[in-house]
This record gives sequence, C-alpha cells and structure tokens, in this order.
Amino acid sequence: MYIVAIMITAVIFSATGLGVLNLAATVNMDTQTAVHSVQDRLEVESLANVALWRVNVGGDSLGTFSSGGVTANYDSTSKILTIIKSTDDQNTGLKLNLEEDSHFKRALATETYIDFNSSILGEEPGHQLRPYIGFLPQVDLQYFIDNADNELWFPNGDHVHDEDIVAGINVIHGHYLDIHNVHQENATLVFTGYDIQPKDDVWITAPLENGVPLPALVFTHPYNDVHFDQGWNDVLHIEGAIFATGHVRLHEGEFSGPVIAKHARICRAIDMLDDQFPQYYEWNLGFGNYDDYDWPKQIAQWETID
Repeated sequence: MYIVAIMITAVIFSATGLGVLNLAATVNMDTQTAVHSVQDRLEVESLANVALWRVNVGGDSLGTFSSGGVTANYDSTSKILTIIKSTDDQNTGLKLNLEEDSHFKRALATETYIDFNSSILGEEPGHQLRPYIGFLPQVDLQYFIDNADNELWFPNGDHVHDEDIVAGINVIHGHYLDIHNVHQENATLVFTGYDIQPKDDVWITAPLENGVPLPALVFTHPYNDVHFDQGWNDVLHIEGAIFATGHVRLHEGEFSGPVIAKHARICRAIDMLDDQFPQYYEWNLGFGNYDDYDWPKQIAQWETID
C-alpha cells in the first residue's frame, strides 16, 4: 500500500511539476514577446525623434532613411512622416501628421529667447508662445517703399503725431523718434531708424489687402529696443502684427498679436486679444512669399501602426 501511495504521489507531483513548467514556459514566451514589443516601440519612437530633427534641421529629403531594422519615410506633399519596423511579418510603427509652424501663428515668437520676468501673456492655446524658433522672416523693405501711401523723413529726436500718418503703408525714416497721440485705422507703420518708442495714446489697426493682413508696426533696425508702455490714463492698443528685428518689451497695452522679434521680454502680465483677431494670424504681406522659407515642422496628430 505504501509503495502504491508513494507512486501515486510521485505521479501527482510529476504532473504538477510539468504543469508548472509548461505555465512558466508560456509566461516566459509572453514576457519575451512583450519585452520585444516594448523594445520595438522604443526604437520606432527614437527614430521618429531623429527623423523630425533631420526634417527641421537639414530639409525634407533627410526625413527618409533607415537605421538598423527601422525605416523612416517623409512625404513633403502630404506632410506625413511614417516610421516602420518589420519583424517576422509583424509591423510596429508610427504615422505622424506634421504641420508647419510659423511666427505668425504665435502670439509671441522670437528668434532667440523670451524673458518672462515671472509674467505671462494670456494667449489662446492655439497661439502658444514660441521662443528659439531660430530665425526671423526677412522684411522686404522695398515692398513697403514701393507700395507706400506715405514716406516721411524726420529729424533725429522728433515726434510722430496723428497728423503725420495716413491710412495705408507709412514708411518713416529717422532715429530717436517718439510716437505720440496716433489713432489710425487700416495703417501700417514701418520704421527704419534706431530707438523708436510708442508713447502716450497710440491706437493702430492694421489693414487687410484682399483678406491678407499687413503688419501694424515694423521696426527694421536690428539694434532697436522697443518698449511698449502706456502712460497714465493713456491707451496703447495695437491690432495687427508687431515685427522687430531687434528687442521688444511688452510692459502695458492691448495687443492682438502676433508679436515677432529677435528676442523679447514680458515685463508684466498681459491679456492678449488674440482670440478676438484671428485674421492677423496668417502670413503677412511684406515678408516675401510663404513658400520661400523652410518652416519648422511639429506633430499635429499621430497614430500607431500595428
């Protein structure tokens, strides 16, 4: 009887052991599959980052390449970046829909830095600030001169008043100029000199030409440091883009944006009016053709490929 019992017990233990071993083997295989799946996904995501960097730094054609067993392909027409890794008839990948990002899509965009001074702009989520975009659009000064409705030369240290400005494009030459008590609708002011400052009441609305916006203010001198700071009981209100090849400081005032500069400082918290004036968040006239630039790309939407 004991021998039979021992034999039965041995058989039970042996069967149980085999079951455990089989379960362990199955779990191990599933674990290895999961690990490989995670590794494949990491490789795909890593190559996606590299591909996006190559497209932005070196040009669209560099978005198509292979590394190891992962392939990237960028279609510059549809702006779709596809990353695929194929293993044993299994595909792991990403499909990224890219969109071009330009300065005129942002409430504030700078070639280099934005100094926040512990302050914020109350911009809409779709117009989030963009520092370090790396370059500025090129001002086509000849375009503004050729299409100017008014071109003025001021002595250094003079003042620009409302009676000096007309509707349309105003090209203004001179250094150390203050802008006083100007209230103009459908006006673009282009300043070529150094040290131009808006003071007291300034209300400017930029024009639209066949639905395409012109900027409100353009400061072409690279060493300009423009400080937007309204006086006591004064109004500083700019509808339309502000463009400066130098420095811009936003202290007080009402701005529709976009504000574009080499670098900028937000001196105090400002509630942008960008939600009220979406018409200015398009490519502006006076900066060449939109297609002349290789715009940085960013991810608009993405989906996995399994």
